[in-house]
Amino acid sequence: MNEHILAWVGFGVVLLLSLPFAAIRKLVLEVYCFALRIALLALLAGGALLWFRPDLMPVQVVNALSSSPEAREFLPPPAARSFGLTVAVLAGAVLLPLIAILDVTRKLAYRPLYRLEVEPAAPAPQPTVVEQRHPAQPVSGPRRIDRRGAAETMGELGSRRPFRVADDLR
Repeated sequence: MNEHILAWVGFGVVLLLSLPFAAIRKLVLEVYCFALRIALLALLAGGALLWFRPDLMPVQVVNALSSSPEAREFLPPPAARSFGLTVAVLAGAVLLPLIAILDVTRKLAYRPLYRLEVEPAAPAPQPTVVEQRHPAQPVSGPRRIDRRGAAETMGELGSRRPFRVADDLR
């Protein structure tokens, strides 16, 4: 009876986690990255333990190694002290790129995605006629600073700028 309940609960959890919502995707990335890091740390701790206690090596590992001649070529013999640590380091080297991929996708999941939005083209503005003003004659002596003087200065600077139709069409 309990197996049926656990199967349906597992089905519901996987179904919920497969929904395409941003919060769920972020949660899945966080949980998987955390679980993978914990598994890698446990694997390395197990390899270190087998360095100090090689007699704790499971029989299933020795049987799996004896059935694979390719693994026997580059791994030390199972009775050696360095066997567990070597297997843990090799498995960790395989898992590190996966952790890096999860880290990058996890960081990208928290940034908003910027999409190209094409705006409708605005009608081209009609070229305008620019009135050319001659600069005012310099006044001898100090100039009085007030609104009128500032407006004249701004007008002089604006009229010195060359007019190009291409600037106004942007």
